[in-house]
Amino acid sequence: MAERYKIYDKLGAGGVGAVYRAYDNELKRWVAIKRLISANDASGDQGLAAELRREADALASLRNPNIVTIFDVASDAEGLFMVMELLEGEDLADVVARGPLHYDDFKELASQTLEALLAAHQRHILHRDIKPENIKVERLPGGRMQSKIIDFGLARAGMRARKQTEDQEGTVMGSIFYMAPEQLTRAPVDVRTDLYSLGCVFYEALSGRKAFDGETLNIVIDKHINHDIIPLNLVAPHVPPWLGAWVLRLMALNPEDRPTGAQQAIEEFRAWEKMSAAPPMMPWMPPGYGPPPGTYTQPMYPGSATTSTIPIQPGYYQPPQEEAYAQPVLEVVPDAEPILEMAAYTTPISRPSPTTGRPPVGRRTMPTGRSPSTRLHAPAPEPASSGSKAKIFAIIGTGIALVLGAGWFFFGSKKDTASGGSAATSILSTGPDKVKYELPQDRLFPPMDSDICLHLVAGVGCIGKDGKIAPPDGVILDWHDISPLGNDNLARAYNKNADYAPKRSFWPTPTSGIIGAKPSRSVLDFRPREGRPVAIALTDPAGEKSKFPFGQTPPRGESGMTLALVFQVDESRLPVRVLSLSGEDGSSVILRVDKYKKIIADFRNGGSLGSITCNGVDPTIPCTVVLTWQTATSVTEMRVKDAPGKTFRAAAKTKPPTAPLTRLQIGKVVGANQDNAPAEEQFSGYLAEVVMYSSLLKLDQIQLLESKVLRDHYIQGPPTTPPPAPAPAPAPSAPQK
Repeated sequence: MAERYKIYDKLGAGGVGAVYRAYDNELKRWVAIKRLISANDASGDQGLAAELRREADALASLRNPNIVTIFDVASDAEGLFMVMELLEGEDLADVVARGPLHYDDFKELASQTLEALLAAHQRHILHRDIKPENIKVERLPGGRMQSKIIDFGLARAGMRARKQTEDQEGTVMGSIFYMAPEQLTRAPVDVRTDLYSLGCVFYEALSGRKAFDGETLNIVIDKHINHDIIPLNLVAPHVPPWLGAWVLRLMALNPEDRPTGAQQAIEEFRAWEKMSAAPPMMPWMPPGYGPPPGTYTQPMYPGSATTSTIPIQPGYYQPPQEEAYAQPVLEVVPDAEPILEMAAYTTPISRPSPTTGRPPVGRRTMPTGRSPSTRLHAPAPEPASSGSKAKIFAIIGTGIALVLGAGWFFFGSKKDTASGGSAATSILSTGPDKVKYELPQDRLFPPMDSDICLHLVAGVGCIGKDGKIAPPDGVILDWHDISPLGNDNLARAYNKNADYAPKRSFWPTPTSGIIGAKPSRSVLDFRPREGRPVAIALTDPAGEKSKFPFGQTPPRGESGMTLALVFQVDESRLPVRVLSLSGEDGSSVILRVDKYKKIIADFRNGGSLGSITCNGVDPTIPCTVVLTWQTATSVTEMRVKDAPGKTFRAAAKTKPPTAPLTRLQIGKVVGANQDNAPAEEQFSGYLAEVVMYSSLLKLDQIQLLESKVLRDHYIQGPPTTPPPAPAPAPAPSAPQK
């Protein structure tokens, strides 16, 4: 070693070796050298030396940007050593000591460390000593935080379950605060052991305090083994419930309740980031963590076939909430209480401003400048008996209910009143404080999504008259757009009047047979109530007008329009107008159903009119319609498909618009003092989803949109296998003689 590497100083020591800063005289670079075993130890235990050499060689084979790189494995007169890259930056422990991580930084930490573990596990290497001191973090020039896992000193090659290594005194090595119960009880360990330790690290990174802490080693060990933990949402109220549940899943007491590996943990994080703010009670959660008994059944974790069933009231069913929200960010201010602020994430929301009715804009500030204040953290409970623990969990349940209750917030008004009403002054800014909604994680997103300028989904962004997420059978005054181009546009009930607002409902399923809507699919009910029509219209999209079909902003796809929807009309109230879409130049698209149940699409631009009539497809059962309008050829087309699988496709020619189509209206109300609009202009039925593109989709994209994205999600069609042939009638018996 002395010929090539010059040792300068000792950087630290671990359970099986010391680390030194050294200079590589051949490659002219600074390196870190870790002495694994001395020559005396090697001579005394040849088996240990051989095993360490094999595992050091396995570590050297790892090539991952989030794992410290090993340049060489060699031995000299003093024993075995590894040459590694010398990392700059800080330990994660030093960063967390200044305050909990910002959400952006935590997401980078979680994804990068899990990717590192995935790479190691794929090489059949367990780390077994994951802790903040073994994660190096560095701020890159572009602002992102880079994480690298170091010190595989306790790592073992080979994925078979085996007991934790013990030192000569019989004590378990590794940091006691992050060790899995199976390590503490000398039970077999596997990849899920590393996930548990990483979960403890994530808990501390989000809250600034250890998940399992105590004055003595025995207290800490008992808390691990008994899973005595304060839910993350109580320790750090800024952490959304889904994130707290995900971290708790990594830290589940039983390995069977944890993800099967780093890959599943990554996938669950991505899925849960789009899930509801309050997952149901799950086996790995401490008592009192989940919401009060609800009324739905959903997967125990995203992708799981096992479900958690919450008791439901007779005759009442509530599916999981599909809304996604904006992530609160904790900004630490020296000598001040923590402040909850808003940033542009798609996770639970903070409390709205009392003046604007909207959440404040997050400043995305990194917590720096001081050690975590004790005011940020709930005090650790004293060791308690089983009776007192029950009281603690009862208090925890009450606190969680309060935290979850604060997540349901009040939305203010937006932009102008819907069609027919007088203009209303907007109390919302059009700046970056708009809340973003996303499709539920179980949905296939439409193709060519960069050109989607309007996307309305029943059950997502549906705001009731109290400014909160509308419950089933609740009226919908505001229906938020989830398209990126729309920038949180919304459709609003006529005059923002609950008498004319649709209701959030569930699509009626067929009483017999299997053809119709799938169970528990959310829809908006547009059937008139008390003689009043129901109507909702898109408010003025203002700065987003140019992004709509035929606007000035060029789309990525071919110039034109694609409009798709899923609906069902009320057979007893035909004819109806389903929707109309128009522009400032007088051009329009109108979709209606006549009294003979024929679906008609009218494309108009001045004196140019193209009308397409669909025969043979039944709109009184769930169906999909796709309307297209091509700029280059002036060709308009309608495609229809109903639940039994009947299809229709026809085209016409109409001169394309010269102004963007931005005025979308579903149903119609003639005036504030006229409750009964002409029947043919009302809409009576159910509407599940509307997707509009600022471009003309290609044929294969349209087929994907109407079938996989829309129809397969909402509609259950005919059986895939033909029914059995009827049994032949028995032959008549011969007459008796």
